[in-house]
Amino acid sequence: METIHTVEAKALVDLQKLDTALAALAARVAGVPVKIAALRKAFEEKKLAMNTARAAFLALQAKKKGIELNIAAAEEGVRKHQRELNLIKDNNAFKALLSEIEHDKKVKDDLETEELVLLEEIDKASVQDKVIQAEVKVVEGTLNTDISALEAEGHKLAHDLELATAERAAAAAAITPDLVEKYESIRSGRGGLALAPAHEDPSNGKLSCGGCHMSMTPQKMLDLKKHDTLTVCADCRRLMYLEKTIYGDKDAQPKI
Repeated sequence: METIHTVEAKALVDLQKLDTALAALAARVAGVPVKIAALRKAFEEKKLAMNTARAAFLALQAKKKGIELNIAAAEEGVRKHQRELNLIKDNNAFKALLSEIEHDKKVKDDLETEELVLLEEIDKASVQDKVIQAEVKVVEGTLNTDISALEAEGHKLAHDLELATAERAAAAAAITPDLVEKYESIRSGRGGLALAPAHEDPSNGKLSCGGCHMSMTPQKMLDLKKHDTLTVCADCRRLMYLEKTIYGDKDAQPKI
């Protein structure tokens, strides 16, 4: 049957609107734990970044300590060799010791240069460490409050969903079972949309399906303009309706 004439056309359209609103509400309910999980994940990632920055900062400080010990060892080597110079009489041994002293001095100079570069890295790491610690503190300070707010929102939405589900059940129960069965059959295979409003092109008055956007035949356009009439879309097989025919005065439409 391509056209359905029924005094329950408006009730069926209202049911579709209830189902659409119900699906949106259910999605919002399902979205609350996702948002909470995202907040917790972001906090854990921020803490991980803080711990990584702290580990990098401490590693640089440990490296600096090692360089300082090596510089001290090189300085001691220079002093030791210089003391030994006074005890050496052999010219070749004297030259060899001077070479050792120069080597120790070069090692010390290289280490001091490395230490200067490292100090710049430590300063940057210290700033980064403090910045991330401050960020973690801010996030931690609002985390529980944000989660509590989302949980409260979730409880309210769940309550609203329960009421809307009951309202939907009552609306469906008031419609002829065969008509509801047909509606449910179409809805299950069309992404929850069994009834689609017809869209009118203001430039030429032609109608198209609000579900698949395909144009209607002139006959279907005539059918939709009849009171209490639904017609089947030839393409997506949804039931189509015309808002102004179903509801009449636009302001009298239900606020769902």
